[in-house]
Amino acid sequence: MPAEPITVGVTSSTGIQTTKEIAAAVETPGVTGRSILGYGIIGFLVGVLPIVLGLAWLPSLRRADARWTSAFLALTAGLLTFVAFDALGEAFELQAGLPTSLHGTGLVLLGVAVSSLALTFVTARLSGRTGASTSGSALATLVAIGIGLHNLGEGLAIGSSFAIGELVLGTFLIVGFMIHNIAEGLGIAAPLAEQSKVKAPQLAGLALVAGAPAIAGTWIGGFLVNDILGAPFMSIAVGAALQVVVGIVRHLARRAPGGLGTGHVLGGFLAGVAVMYTTGLLTG
Repeated sequence: MPAEPITVGVTSSTGIQTTKEIAAAVETPGVTGRSILGYGIIGFLVGVLPIVLGLAWLPSLRRADARWTSAFLALTAGLLTFVAFDALGEAFELQAGLPTSLHGTGLVLLGVAVSSLALTFVTARLSGRTGASTSGSALATLVAIGIGLHNLGEGLAIGSSFAIGELVLGTFLIVGFMIHNIAEGLGIAAPLAEQSKVKAPQLAGLALVAGAPAIAGTWIGGFLVNDILGAPFMSIAVGAALQVVVGIVRHLARRAPGGLGTGHVLGGFLAGVAVMYTTGLLTG
């Protein structure tokens, strides 16, 4: 029966039964123009739109004094720290279901290392282009890249949930990730508050870097239902997020009034973790 719960299973020659419950029996979408558009709209609503709404806070951030700017940068570090550990937990959970021949734990650690080194290279290139230290614009770009890689995993989760018939779960993920990503858009805006002038094309580019991977993720998850993809995607997000956190901490150590130990910096970091935890409850 369409859209009704169903249990399917197989029985081996030795009598061992393996069953799987499907929450709603629906046909897995084929690759059609309509399904591509549908998943694309979902990815846009989850990834790009919330990032744009978060970036809309930039004028308010630019009017704040240096202490509050540092607090919001620390909040960004808190957001990404939570993202990193949350993605790491998901990566290890997903690798547990992989064939032993793939050495799932090693695959996760390899993804973390590769993405971290890649972001280190990008940081060096951006710093070389803009000066000896990482500018606010370069830092915002790094934050957007880290968030974009995480949004790729979020899109994968949403697409997969619809493809296997978990319609209620998919709907909750959409709502939860939308709220989640507004906070992440604010995290991209924080480094830009130090810039004297920010052009609209730059903001549009950052929104696409951070949000568009969610569209790609929904397509991959919706049309290629494959658990093997989840673990490496999440591990790549971990390495990227941690590397960006390191960059933000170095930036704050140089420019934050009073250094890293001030109440504004510590409070901002804890607030970032708390915001992500609270919004994450909507997807839990």
